[in-house]
Amino acid sequence: MKHRPILVAVIGYIIGILWGLYFEFSIVPCYILIFATYYILKKLFCFPKKHKFKLLSWSRYYKYLKLVIPAKVIFILIVSSIISNGIVLFQNTTYDNLYQDGENIQIIGMIVSQKIEKPYYYLYQVKVLNTKSFNLFLQVSKKNKELEYGDKVKLQGEYKKPSKQRNKGGYDDRQYLKTLKIGGRIKVNEIEVIAKKQANVILQYANQVSLNSKQKIEAIFEKEKASMLKGLLLGETKDIQEEVKENFQTANISHVLAISGMHIGYLIIGVQQLLKNRIGKKRTKIITIIILIFYAFMAGFSPSIVRAVVMGIIIIGGEIVHRKGDVWNSIAISLLGILWYNPFLILNVGLQLSYLGTIGIILFQPTIKKIFTTKKAKKKWIVVEKVKEMVAVSLSAQVMILPFLCYHFNIIGIYFLITNLLVSFIIGPIIITGFFCIIVSFVFISISKVLAIPLNLGLELLNLISRFGELPFSKIYMPTPNEMMICFYFVGLWMGNQIYKIYHASNLIPTQKRVRNIIALFQYKFRQNKKKYWMGMIVIFVVFITTYFIPKDLKIYFVDVGQGDCTLIVTPHNKTILIDGGGDLTGHFDVGKKTVIPYLLDRGFTSIDYIMISHFDQDHVRTDC
Repeated sequence: MKHRPILVAVIGYIIGILWGLYFEFSIVPCYILIFATYYILKKLFCFPKKHKFKLLSWSRYYKYLKLVIPAKVIFILIVSSIISNGIVLFQNTTYDNLYQDGENIQIIGMIVSQKIEKPYYYLYQVKVLNTKSFNLFLQVSKKNKELEYGDKVKLQGEYKKPSKQRNKGGYDDRQYLKTLKIGGRIKVNEIEVIAKKQANVILQYANQVSLNSKQKIEAIFEKEKASMLKGLLLGETKDIQEEVKENFQTANISHVLAISGMHIGYLIIGVQQLLKNRIGKKRTKIITIIILIFYAFMAGFSPSIVRAVVMGIIIIGGEIVHRKGDVWNSIAISLLGILWYNPFLILNVGLQLSYLGTIGIILFQPTIKKIFTTKKAKKKWIVVEKVKEMVAVSLSAQVMILPFLCYHFNIIGIYFLITNLLVSFIIGPIIITGFFCIIVSFVFISISKVLAIPLNLGLELLNLISRFGELPFSKIYMPTPNEMMICFYFVGLWMGNQIYKIYHASNLIPTQKRVRNIIALFQYKFRQNKKKYWMGMIVIFVVFITTYFIPKDLKIYFVDVGQGDCTLIVTPHNKTILIDGGGDLTGHFDVGKKTVIPYLLDRGFTSIDYIMISHFDQDHVRTDC
């Protein structure tokens, strides 16, 4: 912390954002209350200079706390959290007061996205000009002429305010659109293109290259393979079938479809291997940085790619000026840049998993690898050591993102070690060959089709690995953990890792010796009063079990499933009864999978005791739900 003020500032910045999102009022009164409480406690509990030794001593552990978190760190945390909290509250007010729902509005804007094709309309992002910086989604009828990136348009239409969360733990359209810096939707009635190609020249060019790359991929590969390759290389997953996405998610390899550090790493390796012997190491590194920046433009600046690109640039830039980069500062700088641009991106699942996975590898990979390493082995096989390293990386990332996988998806993939190990052997060649294939296709389409032969094989293998998600017992449904459980999990994980390091360190520093002595002291005190502690734990256990079986109030929940009915009844003895399950009349939306099951898991139920059907209309029950 001492030499990483940016990291401290980022932690404070995140605290301020989360406070603004969950409590929706200023964090300043909270700090005033904390300092007032601290001052009162300090005056009331002044310890004398000489006092009897106590295991649980406020003064002793308070001194340790001051060593770990000095006054400068507290000051940075408070200032950065107040700043971010103020930004979130201000932006929340701005979004809420943009327009009224159903209001007929006229705006002049610029198209800043490629079209997204929906069943009855095209969807575009438009940046509103000459006003506050925000975007809107345009729903444009397919009867209208298609729009292009950079078109300046004048339009008139009906504004639709984003909907709030309808069920506990359900989808919140308002918060999701804020992560995209979008203030709502406009159902367009009239639209006129005023001018063409009005976007920034670099953005316009990057968009055109991205569009041409997608067209080349679609021309060379069949539809299923093309959609996978666009996800792997450009981060575009909208064309991938839902079944394939679910297989990737269940097999715990969905991260390969989101551009991250792995993709950037292979891109850097490919560029440097291609150029370093031709133009020299320093020029190669400069060109690599330029390519990374341009690639970020092409991929649409998703949070995971921004993190990977910024960290890659910092590392390469440090090598150019002969300075060793600090991985924690690199993470902090990239995250601070992302959250400064849009604080609501803290809610982005890709950002959470990307950063947590990286942090998990940094914190736990050395420990897990050390556990796997046996001193008895006289001969170390390269392949075995490589496999151990891959397993350590996969496990260290998995233990860090596990509670967030349960929180967002309620699924734990059983075969994640096998699938990640298999993917690690083929993903590098696929990404490098894929980039090379696209580049060559701009000049020689026939040669790129030859390169597509081994690439097709790699994509087929990747698809085959994802089908581990279809095997029996491939996943376990988990109830949604609450925020307190997640905090306890991370505290326990960190403490376990630190204790393991302390007990296996060859040269202990004074702080580690103190911690080791404190643990030994706790063990000694426990052995002295073993019967008393065991009796206390038994009493707590009995009370917990007893309270579980005590009859509770009857609870009835009405689940919002749109057009239709669904009711969950929880009896006093914790029996669950589901009456109806809803159903989408159009057949485009699986209410059971997308609404009812997530709702039950968010309520903490992984099974239902009774299911009742009032009648067989499709808005009450669909046979395929």
